Amino acid sequence: MSNEPLPETGARTTIITIFISVFLLGSGSALQSSAIVLRAAIEEFSELMIGVIASSYFAGMLAGSFIAIVIIKQVGYVRSFAGFASLASASALAHVLLINPAAWVVFRLLHGISLSVVLVVVESWLNVASPKATRGRVLSAYSLVFLASMGIAQPLLGVFSPAGFELFGITSILVSLCLLPITLVNVQGVVTISDVRVRVMGVMRKSPMGTLGVVTSGLVAGAHLSLSPRFAQDLGLPAGSIGLFLLVFSLGTIVMQWPLGLISDRSGRRPALLLSSVMGMLAAAGISFSGGPGIWMGATAFLFGGFAMPLYSLALATVNDQLLPEDMVQSASALYVFYGVGSMVGPLAASAGMGRFGASALYWFIALILGTYAAFGVAWIHRVPGFLVRGRAETYRPYPRTSVFALQLFGRRPGKNGGRKKR
Repeated sequence: MSNEPLPETGARTTIITIFISVFLLGSGSALQSSAIVLRAAIEEFSELMIGVIASSYFAGMLAGSFIAIVIIKQVGYVRSFAGFASLASASALAHVLLINPAAWVVFRLLHGISLSVVLVVVESWLNVASPKATRGRVLSAYSLVFLASMGIAQPLLGVFSPAGFELFGITSILVSLCLLPITLVNVQGVVTISDVRVRVMGVMRKSPMGTLGVVTSGLVAGAHLSLSPRFAQDLGLPAGSIGLFLLVFSLGTIVMQWPLGLISDRSGRRPALLLSSVMGMLAAAGISFSGGPGIWMGATAFLFGGFAMPLYSLALATVNDQLLPEDMVQSASALYVFYGVGSMVGPLAASAGMGRFGASALYWFIALILGTYAAFGVAWIHRVPGFLVRGRAETYRPYPRTSVFALQLFGRRPGKNGGRKKR
């Protein structure tokens, strides 16, 4: 993507405005996800149906990334953002107007599509608005803003009951408020967005351990993000404790992103992947053993968020080291498909296990997935001891799990310093 840089003042205003809108949008959407799972249990939906409802959201996220191209090219950034943010707000309220499992599947699908289109707008827009010299830092900051938004509103679960209207109303308010900065501030940026082509098997051949890490991350994150409120609810935690429990996960992820990235850059991608998966597995098992609120549960939740959730970024960094600049667009779309499929399957499989074996099956399922990946990693390192960087080794960055375009924007561009080294 090539573009003329915006004037410095206009670029700064546009970037800050986008960050504020993303924070409001992410806060509302994450709160809605938790409220829906808790309300579904109150309405006595089956565990499997709760998994289907959760999975439909990720299906919408995957589909939205690809239909966004056409929409943005037709109507531009502001109108695409406004239209689909409005649809996301409406879908939040629809859940309390029609309490029906099949309807909720449709509502969550629509919310996933809406959120995905909005985030494609944001990521493409940030690419246009960011000066080339600071683009990587801007996009890293964006991923941390989005990540922080996931946990900030969760304590509201203790203020308002999921059985009522309030949480769904607050979700709609937060999502609606994200429109104000974008529509009232003089933001700038001309649409520059390219088509996406998906080539799945090529990226698997280039980096089996990295690609399977992306799939594993999808399975783990899809199950955890969707069903952790239900796990806490089944343990008998009060709503306020559930909100704090979810916030602890986010805090762990924020705190551990950079230390794990430093290990990845200095000690190698594959040792960092093994550390992430093994520690995530142990933390998941620890959560299953916790049995209820307390220091042990809080500590293992923090460690799980800190080690398991950054697996996505570590795996992407591993794949990126194997790619040349001209491979980035097709590989980014393939990786997002891998993650999207994993995140759809994760809630379905985990909810089926919870229905049969109880709430603890959620984190036993996650521990099994992470343990299997760690075992594969050890076997793969034994088979291929040297890690060869085919493209250009780059510094670790936290990647947002938002859309295919996030991967493209973080991807390297042609330039000097291409080299080959082992890490």
